[in-house]
Amino acid sequence: MDISGLNDPETTVYKKKPYFFCSEKCRDRFLDNPELFISETKTSTGIYCKACRTELYDGFYIKNSGPYCCEKCYFRDRFLGGVLEKMEGVYLATIEAFVKAIDAREHEVGDHSYRVTQFAMILSQKIGITGRDLVDIYCGSLLHDIGKIGIPDSILLKQGKLSEEETSVMAQHPETGYRIINHIGYLSRVADIIHSHHELYNGSGYPRGLKGTEITLGARIFAVCDTLDALTVDRPYRNAIPFKEAKEYILSVSGTRFDPQVVDEFLHAEDDLEEFVAKIMI
Repeated sequence: MDISGLNDPETTVYKKKPYFFCSEKCRDRFLDNPELFISETKTSTGIYCKACRTELYDGFYIKNSGPYCCEKCYFRDRFLGGVLEKMEGVYLATIEAFVKAIDAREHEVGDHSYRVTQFAMILSQKIGITGRDLVDIYCGSLLHDIGKIGIPDSILLKQGKLSEEETSVMAQHPETGYRIINHIGYLSRVADIIHSHHELYNGSGYPRGLKGTEITLGARIFAVCDTLDALTVDRPYRNAIPFKEAKEYILSVSGTRFDPQVVDEFLHAEDDLEEFVAKIMI
């Protein structure tokens, strides 16, 4: 079968009458096994990609197109241009403003949210997480304590041990954070990390008592990183411990508090994590 490719430099549609293709990928997919598609020809007032069945609207998609998969994507890019990218930047700036407010209120933890997020990025990349999933873990780690907005200062800033009633109130912050974030469309996938960041691998965490892989991966990664930060930074009630001692503790609770597979990857990322801890402790 002879398909000539691009006949017009201003279009990305590949054509051999009566077949049209919205991209090289679809054209090649068709050529690899045309028998799968020949019986699927669709008659319509529109023109359809032979392989993926996307309708190609003559007059704007074909003549003005980039590599769009559908009319919706064409219009979104055509009329919004770089606005979506700018909106994403605004979201991240808003998230960082929230985080500064949270960390400033609970001043004894300093830049805890940023430190734990850096740990989470190092570990997530070592695991092989990329793209939107990595962004979700970044945002979830930054915003993990946003629910503390609802905790009274008398409890949040209390020196010494909390009462049973105060502990119960403090334990509500993952649920509160989830409710705050879940209705924000762009952050809806982040909400589950926030909801689950105090869950433990053996099911003894809170607020839902989730166990094992019931806990979203981002939260399982976060749990290790949160503990690493808690152990390697000075707190009013104890001094920081060296990275190697923190590592030994994390290993000792692998399979109980933490996902063993995440702990294994923690060991693979050890050099990078230890280097970052060293910068913090200077």
